[in-house]
Amino acid sequence: IKSHETVEPTVLRGLFLGSCGAGLAVLLLLSVVLGVLASAGTLSASTAAFFFLYGAAYFATYPFLFIPLAQLEREQRYSPVARSEALSISIEYGLPALLWWLVAPGFSSFVVGAWLGRLLRSGLILHAAENLSWLSQHVPANWFGMWDLFKEGLGLQLAVLASMLRDSLHLIIIGPWFGKEWVGMYAWALQLCAVASQVFVQTATRVSLPALGLTQGSHSRWRATMIQVGWLCMLMAPPLVLLTDLATAANRELFRGQWTEALALLPLLVLRMLPGLATTPVGSLVLAECSASAYARASIVWSIAEVLVALIFIAWIGPMGLAWSYSIMAWFGFACLIRALPAPAKFRDVLMPLLRRPSMCTALILTAAMSYLSSQTGRRLQLAELLPLTVLIMLCCLMTEQPWRYWVVDRWKNRRITP
Repeated sequence: IKSHETVEPTVLRGLFLGSCGAGLAVLLLLSVVLGVLASAGTLSASTAAFFFLYGAAYFATYPFLFIPLAQLEREQRYSPVARSEALSISIEYGLPALLWWLVAPGFSSFVVGAWLGRLLRSGLILHAAENLSWLSQHVPANWFGMWDLFKEGLGLQLAVLASMLRDSLHLIIIGPWFGKEWVGMYAWALQLCAVASQVFVQTATRVSLPALGLTQGSHSRWRATMIQVGWLCMLMAPPLVLLTDLATAANRELFRGQWTEALALLPLLVLRMLPGLATTPVGSLVLAECSASAYARASIVWSIAEVLVALIFIAWIGPMGLAWSYSIMAWFGFACLIRALPAPAKFRDVLMPLLRRPSMCTALILTAAMSYLSSQTGRRLQLAELLPLTVLIMLCCLMTEQPWRYWVVDRWKNRRITP
């Protein structure tokens, strides 16, 4: 995706054939494992068949999907990517519910949804791609030319594994020590934080990697990343500030207080998500500016340190220690990524767009005022009242930001001029 040079069709052919072989090997191994479990009576034959067919939908379509998808992202043609993913995800996750309700309940509905969704996505992406010569049998496979791409991909996968380890510490540490109740509370709180903060972050990061790869000069890339960090914090910091009040009202009215203990985790996890607004774009900059191996080294150091600090905090104060560790070590991980970058990247330069944002300060002031008035009157705001008030607060927060005001005025002027 980030490469300046066009990848030769022979190399792409090798990648395609190699991924086909790897997919077949994984499916063969999966079938053997499931067969052994079914023979031993651990799994029923129908459950084993479901696992195999459901997994096969992804392994069978991935070789046809990842090369044209990378080409479209490298060319910054995101419209066909968005259309294909929106339609396929709707089918993949929505069709099973309809089949379960209208036809008959059963795991086969998930298999049908997965196959139809993945086939639709693959077909739309292949149709949008311009160069499909790597699918031709007449193109030889250049196996040796794959090595550089393989090394880059291996570094990225190591970084992803380290990130998955950090995100799964509540399963790995909290679960065995404190039980599934605490695992559920952490999962609920982390999911809320992810929904509130990662909507624009993941989308913007996907767009930024090929854009940064095509940008010339370290200073230009750093400036573009700082602008992106500023916009992400402008858009996502107010929802994070308001999240605890919304979750408290929703827990009280919708879940009858079932998640009351988990609400204590939210403020600490929100503090974890705040540097995450900058960590993800800066991670893309490390990939574009340095290499996947540098990104992997920074991520692995971050993960090792986070595991050690989490163990110390958990041994000290119990299951809440992981939330405290999360809130502190997110800043350490951010510093690790900044350290992997060459000049002019500096840690203090990112703190300005992160912490000194008018939108976040306004959200904090208005939330504190709302809590104070509620405590003085002795009346809790209902969820139906809090939702429109939250939207109004977010709009007020955005209007305190100069880039947002300029953008709104510019859009309005263009609307007035355009016939």
